[in-house]
Amino acid sequence: MTGIVIFTAGRQDAYEDYKKSVKQGHEINEVSPYLSDEDVEELRATSEDDRVHLWGSSVASKWNNVEPGDVAFVYHDGKFVARGQVLMLRENYDLAEYLWKDGVNHDRWDSENPWKYLTFLTEVEGTDVDIGEFNNLVGYDQTYRPQGFTRVADSRLSRLTDEYDSVETALAELTGSGEKVHQVDDDDVEQTPNISTLLRSASTDGSRAEEFEQLVAKAFTRLGCETKWIEGGGDTDVEINSPMHVVIEAKTRSSGKLNTLEATNIDKHRRQKGADHAIVVAPGFAPKVIENATTNELTTLTVDDLIELLDRRDRYAVTPEQILDLLARPGAFQDDRLDLLDESIDDRLDAGETILSVVSALERADSPVANAADLRWIVVGMHDPSDVPSERDITRTLQLLSHPSISAVEQVEDGYRLVTSYENAVKLVRSLNTVVQKSWKPELSNSSN
Repeated sequence: MTGIVIFTAGRQDAYEDYKKSVKQGHEINEVSPYLSDEDVEELRATSEDDRVHLWGSSVASKWNNVEPGDVAFVYHDGKFVARGQVLMLRENYDLAEYLWKDGVNHDRWDSENPWKYLTFLTEVEGTDVDIGEFNNLVGYDQTYRPQGFTRVADSRLSRLTDEYDSVETALAELTGSGEKVHQVDDDDVEQTPNISTLLRSASTDGSRAEEFEQLVAKAFTRLGCETKWIEGGGDTDVEINSPMHVVIEAKTRSSGKLNTLEATNIDKHRRQKGADHAIVVAPGFAPKVIENATTNELTTLTVDDLIELLDRRDRYAVTPEQILDLLARPGAFQDDRLDLLDESIDDRLDAGETILSVVSALERADSPVANAADLRWIVVGMHDPSDVPSERDITRTLQLLSHPSISAVEQVEDGYRLVTSYENAVKLVRSLNTVVQKSWKPELSNSSN
């Protein structure tokens, strides 16, 4: 859940620090001697103006609860005068001393309580929000005034999410700017049963760009991901938070092919979101776009291949972890990756054949079969030797069939025996889905996917 952080610039000298360090920012070259090479590279990749925007605090306890992606507000004289998005957090005494001891005209620097807990921001913009409006939004008393570095409590953020669908949407309504984020759940997907047809038609219609973004978000929810659609602006269109943090750009093209790609901009969005990978979805891609994506470690995914993934998810319940593992590999998602997915599906189908073979072999036996090795010899007589499952696979199958949720096989003193006919045993296996559905409790799961 996105957090809300408040920087207080109440005194005039603090307000001057805000104007210099947050509003105007510092040139990256100015602060780079105090930062690691990795941090400098991150700042250059995400900066809109080749400048660093940051604020310092001496309160570690509150600062430790801030996370990249949180929204920061600057408070001054009864109003919030600016907002930005948290990019990264660093404890850095030397940089803080340089900025707010050596580089200012006041003497408020306290070496015992230095402002060394730094919050770096991106997408900084001015706002004009009265404190009363903010208090109404988050449920503070009208007498509330920020004092120092503050983070809004999670309980208040949860209420905003319930009421507005997301913290970002609530703040966009308050400020008239910023992104609106919408959770996409299974109910949204169920309202779009013909999603494959709609994906194809919307992807080649420029007037349906927003609809296409929503359809892509629904598609990834249907693939089992925890997905959000980000409405408006030039930001990422879709964000996946689980099982992997991924951002997605959805591009419509009437020609059916994406001929140019702003890979640097997409990578900037990925970094700003703190995501692990970025995917571009479009009806098709020119070869040079695929090369550009590969160079910048992005993945291109055509609508047709996305539909292929949906088909495999629907038919074989392929896990989102499997799918994202393949999608997180840079370059074009093509037939070779689908082949890898199909191979894993074939392994599962082979395991299904093993279940049927074990049931059939137990039915053929006149008495209980002592162990998996003996049962395997019966299976050998039923199949081509190259198709016979291993002893280990047979052992695991016996364990499954004897599980109380199926109870098609019983382990007795002399070994294993089938408790019913072949046909009824197969029905018991198929009924496992019903058994699980009736026993399933949403509160025991972290995700409904």
